[in-house]
Amino acid sequence: MESPLNAHIDGGDDALVSGGNLDAMESPRSTGSFDPSDMDTIRMSMYEDDDHDNVMDVIREDSYVVDDAGRRSVKVITDQPAASEKLGTIQGVFLPTVQNILGVILFLRLPYITAQAGTILTSVIVTLCVISTFLTSLSLSAVATNGKIREGGPYYIVSRNLGLEMGGAVGLLFYLGTAIAGSMYVLGGVEAIQVSFLMDEDEDSYTEAFTFETQIEALILCALMISVVYGGVALVNKSAFVFLAIVLISIMLLILGVILFAADVEDGELTDEDRVFGDNLGPAFEEDPDTGLTPDFFSLIALFYPSVTGIMAGSNRSGVLTNPGKAIPSGTISAIITTYGIYLLTVWMFGLFISNEALKADKLIVAAVAWPVKYCVQVGIVLSCVGAGLQSFTGAPRLLVAIANDGYVPFLQRFAQKKGEDIDVTVKRAVILTWIIASLPCLAGNLDFITPFITMLFLLMYATVNLSCYILAVMRAPGWRPSFKYFHWSTALFGAVWCLGLMMIISWYTAIIVLFIALCLLVYINSQEAQRDWGDSLRGLRLNIVRDNLLQLDTRAEFHAKNWRPQLLLVTDIDEHGNPTRPDMLLFAGQLKKGRGLLMVNAFLDGDIKSDIDKAKKANEVLRLHLSEEGIKGFARVIMTNDPATAIFAAVQSAGVGTLQPNCVMFGYPDNLKAAPRDEQDCFVDMIKSSIATRKTTILMKGGVNVPEPDQPIPSGTIDIWWVVYDGGVLMLFPYLLTLHKAWANCRLRLFAVVTDEDASASEVQQRTKAFLEKVRIPAEVIPVAIGDINAGYAYGKTVAPGRGSDLARVAAKSELLDTLELPNTMTVAVRGAREEPKPQGAGALQALFNQEEGGYQDVGTPTKKSEAGAKVRFAEEVKVTEIKDTDTFESRVRSTSTSFKMDKKRSKMAVFMNTQMKTYSGDAKLIVTNLPLRRSDPTPDFVGFVESLTDGLETVVMIRGSGSEVVTVYG
Repeated sequence: MESPLNAHIDGGDDALVSGGNLDAMESPRSTGSFDPSDMDTIRMSMYEDDDHDNVMDVIREDSYVVDDAGRRSVKVITDQPAASEKLGTIQGVFLPTVQNILGVILFLRLPYITAQAGTILTSVIVTLCVISTFLTSLSLSAVATNGKIREGGPYYIVSRNLGLEMGGAVGLLFYLGTAIAGSMYVLGGVEAIQVSFLMDEDEDSYTEAFTFETQIEALILCALMISVVYGGVALVNKSAFVFLAIVLISIMLLILGVILFAADVEDGELTDEDRVFGDNLGPAFEEDPDTGLTPDFFSLIALFYPSVTGIMAGSNRSGVLTNPGKAIPSGTISAIITTYGIYLLTVWMFGLFISNEALKADKLIVAAVAWPVKYCVQVGIVLSCVGAGLQSFTGAPRLLVAIANDGYVPFLQRFAQKKGEDIDVTVKRAVILTWIIASLPCLAGNLDFITPFITMLFLLMYATVNLSCYILAVMRAPGWRPSFKYFHWSTALFGAVWCLGLMMIISWYTAIIVLFIALCLLVYINSQEAQRDWGDSLRGLRLNIVRDNLLQLDTRAEFHAKNWRPQLLLVTDIDEHGNPTRPDMLLFAGQLKKGRGLLMVNAFLDGDIKSDIDKAKKANEVLRLHLSEEGIKGFARVIMTNDPATAIFAAVQSAGVGTLQPNCVMFGYPDNLKAAPRDEQDCFVDMIKSSIATRKTTILMKGGVNVPEPDQPIPSGTIDIWWVVYDGGVLMLFPYLLTLHKAWANCRLRLFAVVTDEDASASEVQQRTKAFLEKVRIPAEVIPVAIGDINAGYAYGKTVAPGRGSDLARVAAKSELLDTLELPNTMTVAVRGAREEPKPQGAGALQALFNQEEGGYQDVGTPTKKSEAGAKVRFAEEVKVTEIKDTDTFESRVRSTSTSFKMDKKRSKMAVFMNTQMKTYSGDAKLIVTNLPLRRSDPTPDFVGFVESLTDGLETVVMIRGSGSEVVTVYG
């Protein structure tokens, strides 16, 4: 019984629903007439969705045309041949492939190769070459039956599976190889004409009548063949089977001649002395008088290999085949096996029954031994060369047009099809270029000189076809569903390795030259930054590798300091179109990429995700373009939400995947936060605290006017680091990473180490800081700054748990910690008392102390040891120590700050003092980096007031709070 779908396709809407609507089909009680226009409105109500089409609509998308009255009729597809015009396996694949494989090498060089290498080694040569094409045909069959192969044949396979860069590079070289193959057939045809029709009967070899006779004749024949192709491809296609018939008849005649010669029935042009049985079993390498070169096993492989190419002929015709899934594999493999048998038969018949001397002396011996007359084979050889050359000159321009039409190679755009232009006009431009390229190898004068290069180009193409199949098979992507099943990923991999191995053993230096040219083309195409959504398998392979590596990395394991790198999540504001309101933050975040980490940019739009999601997608694209224009490599994401604060909290916790989660979160300090309503202030401060609570390194940027453009580096200046508390080294690492970027490369680092009264002398701070910076290999100028009796630990958060004990015990504990870590004696380790319980040794001492602190830092790494590597550290000639003077102005600022923001007086005093010092020493700095002064218990006004007072009068200040994990290490 015919299905309704088939009836519908054959007969239109009325065939599917005859005399009733859909309800009538569902219920026999329904009556009424059916209007075909109602088909567009019929939906299954429970699945109705504006974003999804009905299944039948998708199937019938291109099946109908609609007239002015709204009636639809079946559309006749004219770009596909009718069923009666479809070709079967024999005519569509087998015969074209045999025609492309058999050619000039069989007639002019195979007997000569047999004489040089012997029948056994020649059989090995033929087998080695056929193995590569047989394995490639398996891969080709799999890929070809996984989808339609369009214009370009093997180029289409490689480019759609290995990407446009690889496809373009290999495709251009394959075009070059196809064009030069045409030159080989031209030279073969000229040689056949000279030896068959221009050489005197009494001559052993042809002598040129004048200098460069062969080259000139080759150029003339090449021009004539190109003229035929330029006139139109119809004549070439119609004559293809005529040329094939001539080739097959010639092979039959020469084989028949050898049989009669061996039976001593007919000698042809040979003599009884030429009849020597078994004279060619072993190798007998001798100098070739035509080239002056003595061949070897590998050079003969290069000479013979072009005679096994041409296996793509059937796959290129997939669009006109009745059953491509069956015809391409069976036809191609049958053609390879058939031609392989012909080659072996020719090798053994000539090698067993004709003398070695005769085979070497006459390269056209196939005509001399042919029956009934040699002229039949001589004409056949010439016509086979002409026919094969026409096929090459026909295929090469179309391959070039296919590459040009993909539009990612700028210098080929002249050969791309223009809008409204007939394809034949486009191909004619490519034919002219092919003629120019093919004319150059004709100047070699002998096909032996150019076959090695042709061999390399074809082997490279076959290797990439096998590689394409291997990647597709290994990935097991859902889209990989070839109807040809007689292959395996191992055969594809072996085929790729086999082809590359043949390239190396034939001529390693020629192979390296070809691979280098391919690499140059690949780099050039990649530099064009063209994007094509072809779903290439290399992208899928990269996704598989990323997935596997992510799964292998244990998310529970802590990163060692040697492997730590900033995985930055930038939370930025955008307008409704996606343009960032703080482009300076994008620049700054991008300039931190020298840390070789990830950059994720998240922006949030206020709106309803159900109705405004398209708006978010457009804004996301705009934001991504901003990243691209600034040369920033990262991931942009715009999130639509009606609760931005909650969305930001969620993003900080959930951004990334696996171990590629952000370990740093960067916020921009709002310019108007001071005057903003209290709820907005609370929201912003809560975001900062949530980042700290999730153990992320938190970065807060205020200002930003001094952030340089990438192409406008700062000529000179300083990046000043005000080091108040130790936080794992991140405060020093980030400025150092900035100096790796060309925009900041000319800036010097200055480290202002804040020292309290209870700490050791400035000279001790200087020495300890010097030792520390040398070990972590960060060059900086160190400037100790005294802050008197101000409690920095109270203002910035204690780094070590408080305890009880005398001043002596406090100093002893601090000295012990410093000796353990060899850290500079700053407020990093401001100990308020000694521990009474037994103390852990080594790094565990600091770990145990830090774990007790409410908002402090944990896991500051292993104890440092003596390092052999050092870094140049510059020190100020004079240590600058500034004492606090309780002047009216200073106290006035403290009281004003404390009152305005309802701040704790101690924190207010610290903020005003630090601001005074920064203005004094860092007023001309290009960037100031300091610790983020936020404790978990700080109320919002207190924090806002501290930041406003700390940064008053300063242009660009970056405040950082580490996660507590060590990010610098003394080990290499």
